[in-house]
Amino acid sequence: MTLQRVREYIIHHRLVGDGDLVVVGVSGGPDSVALLHMLLQLREALGCRVHAAHLHHGLRAEADRDQKLVESICREWGVPLSWRRVDVARMAGEEKMSVEEAGREIRYRFLEDVRRDTGGHKIATAHHRGDQAETILLHLIQGTGASGLQGILPRRDRIIRPLLDLTKTEIVDYLEYHRLPYRIDSSNFDNNYLRNRIRWELLPLLEQRFNPGMVDVLCRLAEVMREENHYWDELVREAMEEVVQEGEEFPLTVRVDRLQPMPLGLKRRVIYQILRRAGGRRVSWDDVERVIGLLSQRESGRRVPVSGGRWVRKSYDVLEFDVEEKAPVDFCYELEVPGRTEIKEIGLLLSARLLSAAPTVAAGEAAVFDWEALKKPLIIRSRRPGDTFRPLGLGGSQKLKKYLIDKKIPRSQRDRIAILAADDEIYWVIGHRQDERGRVTPDTRKFLEIRASHVDK
Repeated sequence: MTLQRVREYIIHHRLVGDGDLVVVGVSGGPDSVALLHMLLQLREALGCRVHAAHLHHGLRAEADRDQKLVESICREWGVPLSWRRVDVARMAGEEKMSVEEAGREIRYRFLEDVRRDTGGHKIATAHHRGDQAETILLHLIQGTGASGLQGILPRRDRIIRPLLDLTKTEIVDYLEYHRLPYRIDSSNFDNNYLRNRIRWELLPLLEQRFNPGMVDVLCRLAEVMREENHYWDELVREAMEEVVQEGEEFPLTVRVDRLQPMPLGLKRRVIYQILRRAGGRRVSWDDVERVIGLLSQRESGRRVPVSGGRWVRKSYDVLEFDVEEKAPVDFCYELEVPGRTEIKEIGLLLSARLLSAAPTVAAGEAAVFDWEALKKPLIIRSRRPGDTFRPLGLGGSQKLKKYLIDKKIPRSQRDRIAILAADDEIYWVIGHRQDERGRVTPDTRKFLEIRASHVDK
């Protein structure tokens, strides 16, 4: 009966496909041993293959015996096994994380490494209904939004949880019925860990004093919130398309004028997803609220910190996410005419050719000059202090820095602009505006066309 329920759950949530190689995380504890055994029983019906993976955390003396048990059952059941020994405590100290966080981080990295090395398709972990209830309570205690209330998902990317609909009692009953060996992790009883205090103190109290069906209530909440979030996810995707401006050479940027008017609930969700896309491993409520506060700041250049040592900065009418303060890029190349010149520092490729008739070009992406009016050799260089030029069509001379500020070009982009020049004369602020000097006139006989494009650095 239990095995049939797991099979139906896997099929309903499309956790395993025909031909999939499933990497199963096996600690040696009751849940993971049951998971491995169940998937072996179901592999023919599901059309999948199974590979076990065991991580030795180096935290407990009995961890060696855990590994020996896993090796033993894998030999007996004919399951290929990958294992690794790590020092979780050392990593926690180096990366300033709790031992719990470090253990989780290393465990999922290891499982992903095994999946990649074996050509696997899915990673299966042994989370059950009790884990789901604990996770919801943990998120509530630490502070969460709607996404946190959906708890552990049946599937997240390549990670699947086939036992998420089973109780701990059902898992133990399955082990006893099949007389399967397993180990007990003593750290699960260490109340220095918040999750353990929830498991052994808070959840029993809620069941005894308030509602004996507390686990079911919390799991039902997770299911409801998961469906609610499916609806919101579509709205957020549409909103992201409206506000996010991505460029390979610049930080991820967001249009303030489109983000600011959104309803607060949608705005929070969009900012959360943007922070995740910008590389945030963990995004907090405070991160989102700081960005919302930054939206209302009038002054350009203001910035706020977010988790992971990253920053978000307001630059005129955009927000720049994952900003790193870097020194301006310095470069200088001679332009190949005719030919192609690559500016590796900023991922820019310039293609130049000489023509006897004026070509048609799109402003910004390309420019055309009077070849004979230009000084030689032509160079492509970075911006320099004191640069001045004569913007085409504006009349008069202007400091380049002031021009870029007036045009509300974010600082991160200003420091990566390329200049076409010769001696002390600027002919083109590439991607922005040409200079009066070197412009095409009715008397031009030979035309220089330069096209700019960005390439992967």
